[in-house]
Amino acid sequence: MTDARAATQSVAALRDVLGADTVQVGDGTAAYRLGGNPPAAAVLPRDEADVSRALAVAFRDGLGVVPWGGGAHQSLGRLPSRYDVALDLRRLNSVVAYEPADMTATVQAGARLADLEPRLREAGQFWPLDPPLADLATVGGVVAAGLAGPLRCRYGTVRDLVLGVRVAHADGTITKAGSRVVKNATAYDLTKLYAGSYGTLGILLEATLRLQPRPAEERGWILAGATIEHCHDAAMRILGSHLAPNRLELLDTACAEHCGINAGPSAIVAFAGVREAVQDQGDGLRTVAAERGLRVVEIENPDRVWHLLQDFPWPTQVPGALAAVVAWRGSVLPSDCGKAMQAVRDAASEHGETAVAATASHGVLRGALRASTAERAARGVSAAREALTALGGFLVVTEAPEALRPSLDMWGPMPAEVTWMRQIRAAFDPKAIINPGRFIDPT
Repeated sequence: MTDARAATQSVAALRDVLGADTVQVGDGTAAYRLGGNPPAAAVLPRDEADVSRALAVAFRDGLGVVPWGGGAHQSLGRLPSRYDVALDLRRLNSVVAYEPADMTATVQAGARLADLEPRLREAGQFWPLDPPLADLATVGGVVAAGLAGPLRCRYGTVRDLVLGVRVAHADGTITKAGSRVVKNATAYDLTKLYAGSYGTLGILLEATLRLQPRPAEERGWILAGATIEHCHDAAMRILGSHLAPNRLELLDTACAEHCGINAGPSAIVAFAGVREAVQDQGDGLRTVAAERGLRVVEIENPDRVWHLLQDFPWPTQVPGALAAVVAWRGSVLPSDCGKAMQAVRDAASEHGETAVAATASHGVLRGALRASTAERAARGVSAAREALTALGGFLVVTEAPEALRPSLDMWGPMPAEVTWMRQIRAAFDPKAIINPGRFIDPT
């Protein structure tokens, strides 16, 4: 945090510029604690102009600013190295433009996914992004964190489903990138640069979303009866066939049990569309399973299973005898998913209990490690990371108890491209005031 006296003067300046009703201090900042520490002030802007003015003051005085939406995913990355101002965007929650015929919607960053969904449902559409803790998440937070869930198998990720953005930069300047139409050609697609930047390149003000028709029906099946490698082999066969799954998840035994599936290592497959097409896809799935000696059972309560898979492994703060719970995500080549899941279990099991799932189409893994002590949890995370690195992948920690975070390397080894990433960060935010220390800062 900046010098206490200087911070007090800067907060006074914020209140002068924005008004006392927009800038909270004292007890009004308690809800914005990170690492046990509240900020000096919480700013709740009423419009984009307020965001711009708040950032201009923060940039001038070098205040550390943390963008805040629903707060669901503030555990991502490192704790901020400076935290003076929480910039809460939840008042910026309007649908700016909705064009059902074009299948696009432009919404402000503070809009909650849970509030947006009913509006889109009325027109038979949806934004096919299913991040963890979606009931709490805001559009801006999801885009900034680049979060996606099992539906990425069919619809892709944030970078595929956001057409354009408006952004407030560190000095308060507001710019836009991309477009409000699907057909758009530009020299540099800065929209994709902002997605997954953890707010370090600017604060998202609004986003234009690419929508999809809501399927008439969705059904899911469980493939089980063999090892996770056999389930992965079936998944690769499905992805290489005429079948078009909405979701295709691999679950180890522990994750399957978490989802209420008592079938050992499993593959979860879902198809969506008109009833006849879904039935035909289900018949094709049974053929693939029979060729590999796998059992096929239709899921009786698919919505519950989708919800549990979407949130896994969030949240991880669960009661019980085990003291430390760490959630992580990682990636390998899709062809190595089964091998990677087993490698993680073999490497980390001596340190604690593990549960792992993978989106087979994209090679994205996510898991939880529960250990009796913080030290064992840290060793387990290191072992799991080494196992994925050996397969050409990576592992990053997404959530951990506050007491354990200082002993964890949240991001792991940085790629060779980190120099370019730091240069981009320095160009967009030369004082590193937005989310300082969370991801990558200029050196």
